[in-house]
Amino acid sequence: MLLATAALALAAAQAPALTLKPCAVESTRARCGTYLVPERYAKPQGRKIALRVVVVPAWGKQKAPDAVAYLAGGPGGAATDLTQMLAQEWPELIQHRDLLLVDQRGTGNSNSFVCAKPTTALGTSVQIGAYVARCLADFGGDASQYGTRAAMEDLDRIRAALGYRKLDVVGGSYGATAAEMYLRLHPESVRSVVLLGATALDVPFWDHWATNAQHALDQVARRCDTDAACHKAFPGWKAQLARLVTRWNAHPATVARGTTLTGDQLAGLVQGMLLGLDQSVALPHLVARAARGDYRALNAALAAATSAEAADDASRLVMFWSIWCNEPWVGLGAAGPWHTIFDGAAAASLAGYRRVCAVFPRRSEPRSLWTMPSSTRVPVLALEGGADPQDPASNLPGLKRHFPDSRTIVLPWFGHHFSNSGCIATLITDFVERGTTRGLDTMCVGGLIPPPFVLR
Repeated sequence: MLLATAALALAAAQAPALTLKPCAVESTRARCGTYLVPERYAKPQGRKIALRVVVVPAWGKQKAPDAVAYLAGGPGGAATDLTQMLAQEWPELIQHRDLLLVDQRGTGNSNSFVCAKPTTALGTSVQIGAYVARCLADFGGDASQYGTRAAMEDLDRIRAALGYRKLDVVGGSYGATAAEMYLRLHPESVRSVVLLGATALDVPFWDHWATNAQHALDQVARRCDTDAACHKAFPGWKAQLARLVTRWNAHPATVARGTTLTGDQLAGLVQGMLLGLDQSVALPHLVARAARGDYRALNAALAAATSAEAADDASRLVMFWSIWCNEPWVGLGAAGPWHTIFDGAAAASLAGYRRVCAVFPRRSEPRSLWTMPSSTRVPVLALEGGADPQDPASNLPGLKRHFPDSRTIVLPWFGHHFSNSGCIATLITDFVERGTTRGLDTMCVGGLIPPPFVLR
């Protein structure tokens, strides 16, 4: 393994230069290009795939030799799709440093492939197997090679090809997982790391899905209890939710003409709403109304979730399944009970993923790589939502032990989505400019005020 890693590092150092040309990504001036990498690094002379690369040049007079690389979440997000948003959110961050965006292999314009939508329900393992086989035949590539490790090798080759000495890596959600893997593989190429809503490499995601959702729900309930208007309007709403989940699992509720909902489906909807603070503040109102048989708020949330799911192709990407089915951090072997109202939703989701993964191509994943480094001097800033139902601070234990120059900042009441909230961009910029967590001023976090609860 050490010899293989050394060989890859040498190959990255010898990577041919990448020439970028002026381009406009939406309304953002940038430089764009395409970089070829082996689909399978073990066979470098074999099939090549093209990766899309976008660089937003630093606008200041003094330019640092390192670049800020943003790694998108998902799995399945295309970093270059966020060019305009990031340029607008991070003007100070990219004053002295280029912003490097690479569509991870299998996403965006980097040989992505989306399986066709099933025309019929995939109820049996035979049907699922046939569907996956058709998708992979249409794809034509080696589906097993679209994982995190290969993608981070791609990133380091592009770093070297562009002449950046090091990268300041920022990753959100799955992008934080990718950032940790990049640091694991190429610590010499990393100047600093920012993790947004992260789970450690050696903490299985699904082992904690239900308990994290329950903790987030408890946080929302606690804030409602301390908010006079919310407490008065919706006393006991969390207990009402638990009763609805139990009752609807026994007898699914007809919430609209032609639409029934089980308790586990309701819990899954609630977990999704907990991800964003703008939606979680509507939960007490939604639950209290539903408990009285008024499903208008519930149906609006259900329609929004269904529409978002229909518009999101990420869960049908070959890359999504290559990662989800093969990488230890996912934790598909998780098993309850977790003693939460989300147990059934978690078990149902896991069962669905396992059925697909049973027929998806496998690859070897050395577990020794899926661990946090024993210790490194690379500075790490971790920002975590205090009510994140997916990747809370408890999913990132012992950070200081692994990274002596590290700091975890918990944003009270926030869920999984918070990167554009308040002073977060300023905080990230200050950290990257300093290149250390020492002396970092975090007072602004206390001024982040969540929106009020929906009362009617």
